[in-house]
Amino acid sequence: MTARTTAAADSRGPAMILRGFLCQNIAVGLAFGSFGVALLPLQEKFGVGRGLASLGIALAVMTMGLASPLLAPVMARIGMRATMIGGIAISALGYVMLALAPNIAVVMLAYAGPIGLGLVGFGPLPSTVLAGNWYRANPGPAVGLVNIPLLMVLVPLATVPLIREVGLTGLYLVFAALHVALLPLAWGIVASPDGSGAAQASFSLHAAPARDGAPASAATPPPSAWTILALPLFWCAALGSGVLHAVGIIASSHLVAFGIERGIAAEQAASLISVMGVASIVGAFGSGLLCARIGGGRALVLIAAGTAAGWMMLSATHALASMAAVTLLIGAGGSAVFPAMSVLVGEKFGANAVPRVLGLFGLATLPLNFGLPPLAGVLHDRAGGYEPVVLTIVGCCAGVALLYASISRWPARPLASAA
Repeated sequence: MTARTTAAADSRGPAMILRGFLCQNIAVGLAFGSFGVALLPLQEKFGVGRGLASLGIALAVMTMGLASPLLAPVMARIGMRATMIGGIAISALGYVMLALAPNIAVVMLAYAGPIGLGLVGFGPLPSTVLAGNWYRANPGPAVGLVNIPLLMVLVPLATVPLIREVGLTGLYLVFAALHVALLPLAWGIVASPDGSGAAQASFSLHAAPARDGAPASAATPPPSAWTILALPLFWCAALGSGVLHAVGIIASSHLVAFGIERGIAAEQAASLISVMGVASIVGAFGSGLLCARIGGGRALVLIAAGTAAGWMMLSATHALASMAAVTLLIGAGGSAVFPAMSVLVGEKFGANAVPRVLGLFGLATLPLNFGLPPLAGVLHDRAGGYEPVVLTIVGCCAGVALLYASISRWPARPLASAA
């Protein structure tokens, strides 16, 4: 690649970050930003319990876990752009299904099928790979920028008036239209400056440059899935990741209902999701900067401890202002997990293993991400309140903080040489 071509390619980096940012926000912001606000209307429309109504987002997460390991092979076969465009189209179909759903079974099918597949196809993982491919020397800030969940702020604020004016049907049709509007921008996605890297993100926080200026691991083939799954470090890291992600799903699904039970009006309670979204913006970008300073493992210790403290304080207040302040801490921690985990994987397993390890994390953490959010709803229904749910969350996050404190001291295991 000539110097002129290299300069032209580098100038496209911010545009690729913008495309990844918009894709990640449409995928995550619409699915997770609206679900907690629409939970009670959904429950009332179909006459179901809290546990069943909250199962939808868990089904989407289940599909993400099952399909994530397939993302790298699919991108290798058809390319990153085609994969992400396909994810957008499939997800749009899911929201059309939600709009026209005659019963709760179709709602569950939409989340378990097209919406979950869309989250895999054009959500956080491919957007993170895209950012890492374009900023291989120092991916932390780029990964943080791509994962800023701006729509987690805006969608909850818009959901309440939209439901009031056009109902759940109109809300989901608007979401489908936003997917269609994203397609022309997604058409401009290029996997990497040299046009390669569709299936592999060759980035690491501390990647050493080779003679040609590319990261040393860029040309190394990724390790096999069996090599990764044989390592205890993988399962320990996956356990902590699964718990923290499940807690984040519980927050986005139940926070509005939690606030309403504490005596807060519905629209004010919905604003808590927006507050969490504001905090998520800071948490996602701040996570990359924090990892650059102290590493992924120690960053995850702070994230888990802060989440435990946030939920403990949340259970002690009934005032909207206090709940909003605590929600800032919970929201920042929730969005910080994925960027920090991406960096930890690069540190411990090697740069070439990042896409495959992250994809396998989705499968390994499936029981936690699928089971814990609806279990929180069932526990609420059995106990008649959220107190035991909060106590369980605090205990689990405290345990995860100790787990990552141990992982941060484990030696790195570059999987290129192991494979």
